[in-house]
Amino acid sequence: MKNLFVKSFALLALAFGLSSVAHAAPPSEIDLVKARAELNSAKADLEEARKKRDMAVAARWKDRESANQERELFNEKYQEYKEKLEALMTERARLQEDVRVGREDLAQMQAATETARAEFLSLAAGPERLTGFLQMAEQGVPFKMPQRLERFNKAKKEMSLYRDDPLRIAKGIMNVVNEELAFSRSVEAEEAELVFGSTVAIGKRLRLGGVYAMQAANGFDGTVQKISVDSLGVVQNVGPAAIMLPTMGEKRRTFSWQENLSPEIRAQIATALASKDSSVMYVPADVLLSTALSSEIANYTEQTWQDKAKEFFKNGGILMYPIVALLLLGLLISLERILMVAYKSFGGSSRKVLKLLAKGDVETAKSLAPKLHGAVGKVLKKALAKPYATREEAEKAIEEVFAAETPALERGLSTVSVMATTAPLLGLLGTVMGMIQLFEVITMHGTSDPKLLAGGISVALVTTEAGLIVAIPLQLIHTFLSNRVDRLTAKMEKAGLAVLNALWIK
Repeated sequence: MKNLFVKSFALLALAFGLSSVAHAAPPSEIDLVKARAELNSAKADLEEARKKRDMAVAARWKDRESANQERELFNEKYQEYKEKLEALMTERARLQEDVRVGREDLAQMQAATETARAEFLSLAAGPERLTGFLQMAEQGVPFKMPQRLERFNKAKKEMSLYRDDPLRIAKGIMNVVNEELAFSRSVEAEEAELVFGSTVAIGKRLRLGGVYAMQAANGFDGTVQKISVDSLGVVQNVGPAAIMLPTMGEKRRTFSWQENLSPEIRAQIATALASKDSSVMYVPADVLLSTALSSEIANYTEQTWQDKAKEFFKNGGILMYPIVALLLLGLLISLERILMVAYKSFGGSSRKVLKLLAKGDVETAKSLAPKLHGAVGKVLKKALAKPYATREEAEKAIEEVFAAETPALERGLSTVSVMATTAPLLGLLGTVMGMIQLFEVITMHGTSDPKLLAGGISVALVTTEAGLIVAIPLQLIHTFLSNRVDRLTAKMEKAGLAVLNALWIK
């Protein structure tokens, strides 16, 4: 800028000098040329200085803009880091509060732990802790009783000798418990001398934990007795077998080998013991150790599904007849309705005719109309059968088709719905009747026999189960048919409107 000012001043001085010389004396031509050249040079320098000035100003504005952008970026970063710092400070305060609460909880837990530890050290388990496990051992099958009783007596002796060492007593109790659990989970099979009444035979014995045991005598070849079946399917020639089942004694429940088993039960035992696949074995067992069920296991017979159905029907009583009648009648009506709706839904070339009407090709549609079938086809056939003078006449003709087809489609649906609603009501009525009979039995015999009460309640609920079995499929079928009829009616309405719009809306 300073050089530009100096050059501008020199140029002005030169011009002033030239003007003075021009007024003082007429210059020569050479002097004028020199003066003009110097003047042009000064102008060029002045122009160059002006450009440099403009460039310097532009550079300074650019630097200022860059500085403003950097300042804005700095402010944004500063605000961002400030917000992060505030969030971290808030999180730090929360964590400090959590640490304080955690320390308080830890202190409380330590105090509670010390109290529990003091109580544990001041107490030692007594023999009563083994009473429950000993009773459970006595209630199971009497296998390995000497060894098991020896473990119980050893634990009791340690309780009396080491009362000041509760940890050792607890370990002794845990050892007894673990041994009993291992015994209850183990399966033991052995070859032994078996006693059947007054006969001793060599055979196989199987123990299943502490709840089940069975045995069967071997044949002459050393294997389990083979099974033979006669022409009527009755099991024959099965050797002696027995199951250890609980019976009620004078003071407590006792176990005994029950040999009076049916041929089917003996055959199942022989098959299980002779099975080569040790991973899968089917045996008749009473894992609940129920004396009532144990007394019935020998007389148990397998029922076919026909027998179960007959027993189910017999337990339901007289109301099973109308429930079954509702099921059969409802299924027949539903089948007829399904076939009818399927027949009515078949439209043949109805879609093709509707596409022609949408394109405006009414004549071709009329030529195809007589070949249509189904409910939608009847609507199109009726609308295109003859030329109607007005739209109202065509609408009345289509309404006649609707009046004839809609009742035919909906016929029988209300009957299915009524049957689906009536079936559970009949079942509930049978349950009420059964409960009344059950209360009469309770009045006469009391509530001393839980099996009698459970059997009466199960029989009373049979009709409710049967009613629901009938109602659920009928209700589903009714819903399905109603939806199909609604969709078919909507298609008929859509086809009727398509015909009317194609004929009277150009």
